Amino acid sequence: MLNEKLLDVLSHPADGAVSIVTNGDDGPHLVNTWNSYIVVTPDDKLLIPAYGFNKTERNLSVHNDVILSIASREIEGYKAKGTGFIVKGTTRFVKSGGDFDRMKERFSWVRAVLEITVTSAKQML
Repeated sequence: MLNEKLLDVLSHPADGAVSIVTNGDDGPHLVNTWNSYIVVTPDDKLLIPAYGFNKTERNLSVHNDVILSIASREIEGYKAKGTGFIVKGTTRFVKSGGDFDRMKERFSWVRAVLEITVTSAKQML
């Protein structure tokens, strides 16, 4: 599911903003993180450390679908330098276990880990 270009964007050392959109009863909700915070698991899940994300967690407890916008000006796109992806997936918040412990080692401030099972990843640029 995760192609090489998307993995290049996620692993590029120049940080890029990642937008995370959830849907709640009062409409869409947006939060941001950095591409360098995202860990890709061997089975292509995305792990994102959560410090706040309280409304995101509430929204996902009702509607567990998420959309992410992930981009980098540094990775070659279709026609020029710069590319971006729209990633869709299903989610859960992880608060214990191996993935949580590994993320807590890397990000001491983490209160939970947003785990995303990618259902689609479309390159836009």
